[in-house]
Amino acid sequence: MALLTPLYNLPNHVIEKQKHYQNSHKPIMLRGPRGRLYVGVYGVAFTAGVAGTVFSLYQLVKGKQD
Repeated sequence: MALLTPLYNLPNHVIEKQKHYQNSHKPIMLRGPRGRLYVGVYGVAFTAGVAGTVFSLYQLVKGKQD
């Protein structure tokens, strides 16, 4: 069982992480270690999705031009 000991015998850092999150004055989605990355990727994906939808709707409304 000594092989699996590092997987379940870890120090508990919940109190330190809780203090970090509660003492921060940033918005909740930016408080984590990679918060800006996640919000940025979500923003780019959302913008691309909306732009694709608007472009497709425009193409449908415009119709075929022979």
